[in-house]
Amino acid sequence: MRLIQGWIFAGLLIFSQSINAQAQLETFYENSSASPLVNFLLSAHRNIDIEIYEMDDPFVHSTIVAALKRGVKVRVVQEDRPVGASCKLFETADKGDSKSCQSEKALVASVRQAGGQYVPFNHAALCGKAGSHCFEHGKIVIVDDAKALISTGNFNSTSICNKSEHPNNCNRDYSVVSQDSSVVSTLKVFFEKDLAGQAYDVGSVLASSPTNKLTVSPLSLQPLVELINSAKSTLQIQNQYLNDPDMNQAIINAAGRGVNVEVTVSSACSFGTPTASENKKWQGIFGAFDAAGVKSHIFTRKMQVGGVSGYLHAKTILVDGNLAWVGSVNGSTTSLSDNREYGIFLVDASEVQKLQSFMNQDFADPNGEDWQDSLACANDPRPAPQKNDGFR
Repeated sequence: MRLIQGWIFAGLLIFSQSINAQAQLETFYENSSASPLVNFLLSAHRNIDIEIYEMDDPFVHSTIVAALKRGVKVRVVQEDRPVGASCKLFETADKGDSKSCQSEKALVASVRQAGGQYVPFNHAALCGKAGSHCFEHGKIVIVDDAKALISTGNFNSTSICNKSEHPNNCNRDYSVVSQDSSVVSTLKVFFEKDLAGQAYDVGSVLASSPTNKLTVSPLSLQPLVELINSAKSTLQIQNQYLNDPDMNQAIINAAGRGVNVEVTVSSACSFGTPTASENKKWQGIFGAFDAAGVKSHIFTRKMQVGGVSGYLHAKTILVDGNLAWVGSVNGSTTSLSDNREYGIFLVDASEVQKLQSFMNQDFADPNGEDWQDSLACANDPRPAPQKNDGFR
């Protein structure tokens, strides 16, 4: 499988060199200013398939219900145990449920009553490591078997920056819409298998896929390390956090061979004051980055997204200014090698440039801070967000 994935990545590099001769098949979006999610759902005529970690925005719910009313078949696979979530989505409605939880459970009932499917991700069968506790952390939608959306963000008010819900913060999150039939068909295979909830070989599906644009956890580590290893002049990374030792070593190695490396991560104080063990981990990771010449920037609440306090939830890698990856994979071993996660390589020059403009803006933002100040909560002394939406 290691050799197969290497061939896939080599093919991607060749593909990226010839992209100008082909029609643009992927479109990039920044969610707070132009989330494509609602319009994507509104465009459905026949069917909507969703695989998601969290989906609690009421506007998204109402859009799906409207699709049901016009005869669209809806199927959903969702994580049933998100970190920090109190709503027991697949349990019977209870009078003690919050308004948001009532809406989520009503959506489950509406989809099922309309003849669709709404099921929890089967951790026991589908985790990358047998017996582990992984998560369905991917964020995809397939509409009419013709186009697919892959997002770094959940389908929550913070991710799409739905101001009518008055979120405490809006996330820096991105989406890519693909009309590449090979991308859509491959995602459809994964969705159908996850919907069925029976164990299968992710590597075999990837090996037989007609596209080389996708990454799927639990097999995300190697293609992302290969992407980092391919950097010749510049490497830019945005992620909630960077904890995986193999990915971090690839970042350090890139700087060691003369690549200009910039990483932006979310604040150490995003969910409260760091514990002693978290403090020690940060010192180890970012001390090693400093020693290697990796430039680090910490995203703080003072950095605005959509006109309100921001939070970095995106997961992106940009190599040499012309090859990008956008997906749901955090820089953790669980996310890379155990969860179900999705990502897509982006090669069209105009779309890559859109992403790079946001990455450059965030890295240069004077309201950010260095990692030492972040550990001290110097510029981001704030309460935890409404929910720990995807911190895995």
